Amino acid sequence: MGIRDRDYMKRPSDAGDRHSPDSDSKLEQFFADFLARHPRLPWVISIVLAILIAAALLAAKFSR
Repeated sequence: MGIRDRDYMKRPSDAGDRHSPDSDSKLEQFFADFLARHPRLPWVISIVLAILIAAALLAAKFSR
């Protein structure tokens, strides 16, 4: 029996692989579909974040 005949050498190791390529591609497809349905979402998040930062800076300036 040679080293190439061993069963564990032929099978892929699944131990510890929580993120298999299939789950990564499913997650990637989910986000691609989500952003295709909601194309303005990144802009809205950016604008809301900028407004929150400006409000926090104004609150910090006037709280002194």
